[in-house]
Amino acid sequence: MATLALAGCQKKSGQAGAGEETVEIGPKYSAKNGLLVPSDTRLSLGLKIIEVTEQEVPATLDVQLRVYQAGKESILASASVTPEEAKTLKRGLLVHARSNGENLAGRVTRVNEELLKATGMAEVLVELNTIANAPALGGFLSASVALESEATVVTVPHAALLECSDGHSVYTVSGEYLVRAQVKVGAMSGDFVEIKDGLYAGDQVVLQPVISLWLTELAAVKGGQACCVMPAKGK
Repeated sequence: MATLALAGCQKKSGQAGAGEETVEIGPKYSAKNGLLVPSDTRLSLGLKIIEVTEQEVPATLDVQLRVYQAGKESILASASVTPEEAKTLKRGLLVHARSNGENLAGRVTRVNEELLKATGMAEVLVELNTIANAPALGGFLSASVALESEATVVTVPHAALLECSDGHSVYTVSGEYLVRAQVKVGAMSGDFVEIKDGLYAGDQVVLQPVISLWLTELAAVKGGQACCVMPAKGK
């Protein structure tokens, strides 16, 4: 089991030994400004900052799937799309969805346009791989369909992305501070993930150690000391 070390913890007043001076070091958190991490702590954590870039990745279409069959081998679901969106879809396109914190992959099996005259919407049918904690019949899934066309989009490495109960976020650089910012993710391509909202090309984000910064912020918000957690040497 990997052990953890605390970097840059502040020593509380009154804990200094005889003849010692209490020195305030380590990261400080402000709800307004974010995390202020001293250079020594950044070095001990191996903090890496990168610039947000744009890349060509397959364009995606976000859809809201409704499960109509959940079997042992696959999950069948459908979504309503506009006539314009239906034109970009066809059998075989890759689909990515999430359920209970797990990724589901699948493909478009059919684009049904028979309902266009009655409802003004078309129906796309998809088949997804099943998971142990499968979504309930009638449940809804947020999904994206990878289209054949390509587009230049804002991307960050997967390692820079933090997924919590309140969604996805990254730590951005704002002057001397590191600020956790909410982002909306899209398609995933290799080691990179598309950012649909929340970042611009040229912004700077933390590549590592994202988890340590989040634990530091969490401790501060809950009234604890601002201590960065990092893997012990050799781990």
